Amino acid sequence: MKRNDHGWKLVSDSGCSLLVPDESDGLAGIDIDIDYAEVPFVISVDNTDYIDEPGIDIEKMLEHIANCRSGGRTSCPSPHAWLEAWGDAENVIAFTLSAALSGSYNSAIAARHMALEKYPDRNIAVINTCGAGGLPEQLTNIIYEGIHEGDSFDAIVSAADKAVKETQVMFALGSLDNLIKAGRLNKLVGYAAHRFNISAIGVASPGGRIELRHKFRGMKKTYDKLIDTLRETGFAGGELVISHCMNEEGAEKLGHLIKAEWLDTDVSVVPASGLCSYYMGKDGLIITYHE
Repeated sequence: MKRNDHGWKLVSDSGCSLLVPDESDGLAGIDIDIDYAEVPFVISVDNTDYIDEPGIDIEKMLEHIANCRSGGRTSCPSPHAWLEAWGDAENVIAFTLSAALSGSYNSAIAARHMALEKYPDRNIAVINTCGAGGLPEQLTNIIYEGIHEGDSFDAIVSAADKAVKETQVMFALGSLDNLIKAGRLNKLVGYAAHRFNISAIGVASPGGRIELRHKFRGMKKTYDKLIDTLRETGFAGGELVISHCMNEEGAEKLGHLIKAEWLDTDVSVVPASGLCSYYMGKDGLIITYHE
């Protein structure tokens, strides 16, 4: 007997946005109530708070940070923000930015405990993505298909968690400044980056930390290094998402190069969130794909 499917909510924080099929997609048209929400981070610079939601002025934020002696700081969503985003949905799956980089996961876990204390019959799962950037639409499709087939909540969460673990993340960093200020990278690396005009390609480690793979001078080598890193991580084609910080032209160029190398590749290019833009800097790129 199929369980009651009414009232599904998929929620992510603004550090790991879900790509949701549009109405032209057959899966999006299934007759089940599925809603999506995103919980924003806050980037604070001087006395100004930039809420990481649609309409955030990323260019203004980055200029403000560049002209601010102390740099900026970020605040993860509170438990209350997660609870508000979940609403009263019976079935909730929440996705967070890597727990190794942010307190968002712990905040969502706290919200889950609070929600279940009040309504213990609700189904609420929190998944640590161990990454950042746009999550491939394939993940959403796996969830949609499980709901459509009448799978149990636990089975759907297990399939989604498996898909997240099979998602690779890599970064082309336009700037290392804010990562270093936030303690995400070694200060010695930061000094070298400033002194010698070093750019970097990084990947998300299995634990969700940033691991630098290639360091080189200037941005001209970025595309070649990214293709090399895709080979190193075993990319063989499929769905790939490129999130960019004010660098749509560069993201499109990279997409064409990837499709020329791996013909069976579907590339989506999307603007990066305010939080991801804050950490990777202008012209930065985040690439995510499902193994």
